Parts: sequence; C-alpha cells; structure tokens
Amino acid sequence: MKKNYRYIHISLLLFISLFLLITEIVPGANPTVGEIILVPAHPAPKSDVTISTDISGNSVSKVRLIINECNKETGVCYAPRNISMNKKNGDTFEAKITLQWDDVTSITYHIKLESGGKWIDYDEYTTLLSISSGNSNDTNGSPGFEIILFLFAVIGFIIFFKKFKSNF
Repeated sequence: MKKNYRYIHISLLLFISLFLLITEIVPGANPTVGEIILVPAHPAPKSDVTISTDISGNSVSKVRLIINECNKETGVCYAPRNISMNKKNGDTFEAKITLQWDDVTSITYHIKLESGGKWIDYDEYTTLLSISSGNSNDTNGSPGFEIILFLFAVIGFIIFFKKFKSNF
C-alpha cells in the first residue's frame, strides 16, 4: 500500500511541475501587430502621413515606427527615423510624420515594440509614393516627332491635290 502512495505522490509532483512549466511559458507570448494603415495610402514626397495600427498584448510598454525614405531608381535610402507611436484608444497606436525628402519614390517601414523588457521587430513593408509629374503626358515641353509627321502629311496632301487638279 505504501508503494502505491509513493507512485501517486511522484505522479502528482510530476503533474504539478509540468503544469507550472506550461503556465510559465504562456504569458511570455509576443504581442500581435495588426494591419498598418497609412493615410493617405500612397503619400507624395514631403507630405504629411498618419500611420496607425492595432497592437494586442498586455505587456506593451513602448511602440516605435522605423521608417526609411528611399529612391528605388537610384538605389539610395536615407537614414531611418525612429518615431514614437502614441496610444490613441483601445489597442490603437498612431504616429503623424512629415516625409523629409523630395526625390524619394517609396517608403519602407516596420513596427518595433518593447514588451516584457525586450524589443521585438515586426515585418517590414514598402509603399510606393504618388509621384506627380509636371506634365501629364510625360514630355519635357519640347516638340516631338508628331509635328514632323504632321508637316509631311500636309505637304503630301497639297501635292496630291495639285496633281489631281492639274489632271482635270
């Protein structure tokens, strides 16, 4: 009978140890970051942008937005900026920024937050900027080959009618 109680005590001790290990692991789960929303969705260079996201988790102490402004055509990215995000309502964090450079074509950004004394980096995203050109048909204001073709058409039309008129 004593052997039977010994197995029960060992099993109970093992069960309690495993239970404590499981409960120790679960609270350490990382917070989750929702969709990152830009307003406007495709900003222009040197414009104001509001960036917001929902972050769920109990132990979030600081939230940062890391943003790079890049020119994909030349391959140049300016130094990244580390911007604090403010808690708005509920789980929503928001940052209002002004883009600094006029020659950039995209922005790359990601969320970095402090939870439980450690910093966690989340996925990086890239958004193309809306680049407005001064001329809607992408010319530099100089006449193109269409004028030369127009002149050949007018000259050909005049020659055709002169020949047609002289035959009658």
